Amino acid sequence: MVKKLLYAIAVLLFAATAYHAYELYSFNQERNRIVQEKGLTTMTILKEQVDSILSNIADEGKKLAEDFGANDYSQEEIEKIIKASSFKIPALQGITACYEPYAFAQDRKLFCPYFNKGTADYLYVGDNYDYTDNTIDGTAWYTVVRDKGAKWVEPYYAKAAKDWYFDYGIPFYHTSGPNKGKVKGTITMSFVASRFKSLILSLSLGKTGYGLITSTEGTYLSHPVNDYIGTTNLRETRKSEGNIVLKSAYEALLNGKSGSVEYSSDDNNDTELFFYDKIPANNWGIGLVFSKNELLGSKAPLNHRYIKLTLFFSAFLLIIIAIYFNKDYLDRREIWQLSLLATVLLIFNILLIGYLEHTGSRRVHADESPPIADVSSLGSFINKQQTRRRELKLPESIPIPTGLFIQRMAFENSYNVNIGGRIWQKYPLELVENVAEGFRLPQTSPFAEASFVEEVSRKEIKGIAGKPNYLLISWDFRVTLQQYLNYENFPFDKRHISLDIVPISNEDHLVFTPDLASYEFTNPTKKPGLNQNVTVSGNNIMKSYYNYSVESYDTDFGYGSKALFEEVPVLHYNIDLRRILLNTFVTYLIPIFVVLIMMYILLIACAKSEERQGIIEAMAAFFFVLIFSHIDLRKEIITADLIYMEYFYFVTYFMIIITTWNLITYAKNKTHIFDFNENQIFKAVYFPFFFLAVLMITLAKFY
Repeated sequence: MVKKLLYAIAVLLFAATAYHAYELYSFNQERNRIVQEKGLTTMTILKEQVDSILSNIADEGKKLAEDFGANDYSQEEIEKIIKASSFKIPALQGITACYEPYAFAQDRKLFCPYFNKGTADYLYVGDNYDYTDNTIDGTAWYTVVRDKGAKWVEPYYAKAAKDWYFDYGIPFYHTSGPNKGKVKGTITMSFVASRFKSLILSLSLGKTGYGLITSTEGTYLSHPVNDYIGTTNLRETRKSEGNIVLKSAYEALLNGKSGSVEYSSDDNNDTELFFYDKIPANNWGIGLVFSKNELLGSKAPLNHRYIKLTLFFSAFLLIIIAIYFNKDYLDRREIWQLSLLATVLLIFNILLIGYLEHTGSRRVHADESPPIADVSSLGSFINKQQTRRRELKLPESIPIPTGLFIQRMAFENSYNVNIGGRIWQKYPLELVENVAEGFRLPQTSPFAEASFVEEVSRKEIKGIAGKPNYLLISWDFRVTLQQYLNYENFPFDKRHISLDIVPISNEDHLVFTPDLASYEFTNPTKKPGLNQNVTVSGNNIMKSYYNYSVESYDTDFGYGSKALFEEVPVLHYNIDLRRILLNTFVTYLIPIFVVLIMMYILLIACAKSEERQGIIEAMAAFFFVLIFSHIDLRKEIITADLIYMEYFYFVTYFMIIITTWNLITYAKNKTHIFDFNENQIFKAVYFPFFFLAVLMITLAKFY
């Protein structure tokens, strides 16, 4: 009868295991299909957008070249034409109409007006250097086009504009007179590197994704590392790349091929996808890098499937072993074997759930904005705020680029963290005398010695590429910040440090924005704003990033208008931490398992006797060892909530109680179940019961 029941249970468990295995496989296949579809869709959209813009630029350039070749325009007419044309294509930074020496007028050797949309004014290139001299660096935009015809020019550093440019240049020719057929000048349609980078970021690439564009020669035209643009070649990157899969993808990109590869990232222990293709308009290479896990979103549905499959398989394996013994009644050896197997399987399931929880991402609160890692996400947030202010008839907020660099960080206790570093801000010069310079850190601990902020420099910086000049102010700071941390899942909790930076006065209508241009990397996993030497004892720093929240206050702070304090954007600098489990396990789990093992040894050694006092004294000693360890845990983690690690202590307390009862009952009384094979039943279920209780608690907590 028992064997028939075991067979029936085994069949049901096998069916459930097979179903969940197939369901897991199907779910993974569907997730992979979705990833590929998302990546290809994004690549296609971006490629089409870039190709459309580049084609429009080339078409507009050809039209202008025909007009300038056929007509002798005056200076005023030229300025009007290039200004009007530049506004036809929003992505353009400007247009240059340059003439050969004395081709514009007999009394003017060089004439080369450049209209810059950023500043809405004209720059006369010929007043700065001789752009027709091909022996001077930075003149290829003119000389190469003049000598070889229409083309997209390799990136160059424009001395006049002080920025990296990449242009489409096309020559125009004399159509009459003695110079008929000769080059009269060139039309140059200009991109600034920063503007082209914004174009790539116009599509959502996720928190850690990025795009790159290379010229036909492999030179970076856009890259998340600003210093690579115009100075580094994809061929150099390919040579130094250690990942064979990524290296082959770079080679394919240089050869004008398209495709995608999947590879493991050393930077964030994640799987990444690299999609690559070429832009039809000019055969430039384009690549997009995505985090696979980020494209897939939450891993919770996948983790749940792994857990269910493992649980069913473990139960099936136990039943199969019991059937294998081929007896209705198990002998002493078989009972021990089943006990050992059950213990191993339970431990495995607990470790699996713990691993999935530990390696998972922090659960993001609903009131948190996505990380601000690119100018597109920043612009989107600011535009929404400006629209709201216009609806409320309030002055538009003035963006103040704000950056932060942390050089030291350490936890003072469970909720206070000490941070030291530098903060800088860029104020428009015309604004300096009209606003309160500086910032507040609202989370500062309420102690006089908890904050030190000192201005260390103040310098006027000249803007580049037509951008306005600004006043750069820097502060050194050391502060103790109070954080609202949740320790319920300790040691699998993900500690999230947030440093809030707000203006001194809301009446100034300022909005602090991340100074993304000042960082080499803005991807959260690259940890922008953190010194590489910063460590937090017992923790791994997973990522850092800026984001916003919108705060509303229930007071007007005496200003007489609550509108100033409703839906106020607050800039946050965030750091996500993950605990190193070894320290926690050594400190808290070892005492628990030592107590369990010592009790088990006592259980094995105890024989039938009238003496009870020794049992009680031993168990009391075990209890005090455990309670002191529990107290130490509570001293380190000060919280009003029950934390996950405490349940190990509670289960062990219960084990002390039932083991004491078992030993006293077995030693003193004659009990059929305890007398069987000298108390083997209780001994065999001792560890399986403990780990089953822990598994049930772990499932209730994290599943």
